[in-house]
Amino acid sequence: MNELIQMVAQRAGISPPQATLAVSAMLAYLTARLPSPVVGRIREQLGAAPFPSDADTGGARSR
Repeated sequence: MNELIQMVAQRAGISPPQATLAVSAMLAYLTARLPSPVVGRIREQLGAAPFPSDADTGGARSR
């Protein structure tokens, strides 16, 4: 996940903390819209936590 954050920061010309927020928003968006197995596989490949907290997704989970 750190590699993705660094890439987003570099390519978008933003700070790593801003890139972290952007990547987190993207994962929350995908989590709310894609089937759980797909999201789980994406998060596994990124080395991310299995699912964001309800606060991260506004309570919407696709499980």
